[in-house]
Amino acid sequence: MKPKEIADHLIQNRKATRTRRGQVCPVCGHFDNHCLRMDDDSAALCPKADGTGSVKKYGEYGYLYILSPGLQSNDACLPPVKRKPERTDQEMDDLWRPRVKLWCDRGRSEIGRLAMALGVSTDSLRHLGAGWDGKAWTFPERNGGGLIVGVSRRFEDGSKRCAVGSRRGLTYGDGWRAAAGPVLIVEGASDVAAGITLGLSVAGRPSNVGGLTMLVGLLGNQQSKILVIGERDRKPDGRWPGMAGSHSIAAGLGKALRRTVSSRLMPDGAKDLRAWLNGRGIDVSDCEACREAGMYLVTEFKKER
Repeated sequence: MKPKEIADHLIQNRKATRTRRGQVCPVCGHFDNHCLRMDDDSAALCPKADGTGSVKKYGEYGYLYILSPGLQSNDACLPPVKRKPERTDQEMDDLWRPRVKLWCDRGRSEIGRLAMALGVSTDSLRHLGAGWDGKAWTFPERNGGGLIVGVSRRFEDGSKRCAVGSRRGLTYGDGWRAAAGPVLIVEGASDVAAGITLGLSVAGRPSNVGGLTMLVGLLGNQQSKILVIGERDRKPDGRWPGMAGSHSIAAGLGKALRRTVSSRLMPDGAKDLRAWLNGRGIDVSDCEACREAGMYLVTEFKKER
């Protein structure tokens, strides 16, 4: 068996081959270095080793170590991967909803601090079910039917990660479609909070191109105009993930919903919706001023073609 076949097997099945407590890497001896290993320790990909005695390095996955000589024989076979059955969305909701409620209750005193840091209203974060788990602020992510399928975490340094065991979902709250006007599909929880602060109907996708299937489920019965908002995040090499992602999601939604779905970039040079709100200098506790700004933003989107 060729080393590349072994490495591909480990990488393609990395959810199952990742080291964890009780199943340490046979090379570095740790479980928390994101190493990949065969169940019988016959081979491993270790990103922390220095490469001594390895076969080859495979990018971010590290060096491949063949620890059983028989694994490279022509008649060697890769063992089947033991996979845990994937939880249904209802099972995920049963798992995460109690935790979200606990963190929401626990985070009452912390949400105001996050609102100040983001420049959004405290009510917008409460509307989303934001909480505090003791180390990070938490945001529930839902499927198109409202079930909580995971939680995203925002740390005090601004870094963001998913809670272990989460699946990515959409960010929106109960009654998210109460506001008049178009539905804005933005990227990320903080932009959703900014949209709610502005009195808009808004839902967040997990990435520039993520969440299409769930968005179809969420928007299937909506008759209002749908605008997919792209970030002004053009890179020095010419790539523009925000624009490309908004075009892709809009096209996918239009095809699935059999209606016109438009994409827009943020006006006035703002990177995203939260940056636009912060740049207006509005008192986010002044609901009327926020609503007027939201209405102005919608008219700006209508001007863009």
